[in-house]
Amino acid sequence: MLLVCRIGMVAASFAALAGASPCARAQLKEPVSRADHDLVASVSKRLSDCFTTVGVKGEFALAPALPAESELVAITLLPATGPAVNDGYAYWLALHVSRTQVYVRQVGGFAGAQRLYGPIDINARCG
Repeated sequence: MLLVCRIGMVAASFAALAGASPCARAQLKEPVSRADHDLVASVSKRLSDCFTTVGVKGEFALAPALPAESELVAITLLPATGPAVNDGYAYWLALHVSRTQVYVRQVGGFAGAQRLYGPIDINARCG
């Protein structure tokens, strides 16, 4: 019962984040091609250690705004590593049409703070 309740709360949290996020205008945008899908998976795997439930590891530039939706190939949830915390961060990863850079939207923490990191080179690592 507790597991079902926890899963329901997580789903509700993602739904609430989608409504509150500036990425919400674009919502989630699945990669169309297999190559883009594989690229997003690779970048997500590499960056998920950098973007944790308790904050960002490493130095990433802040971006003033997300590019127009027409300039984004994909917008997906970026799995956050770290401990499960009630006021932790959630992340979206947006792949630019150039396929050489991504943007990461951080949402959460106290009062639902939001930050946009990018552009981040697709080969970037934290550290």
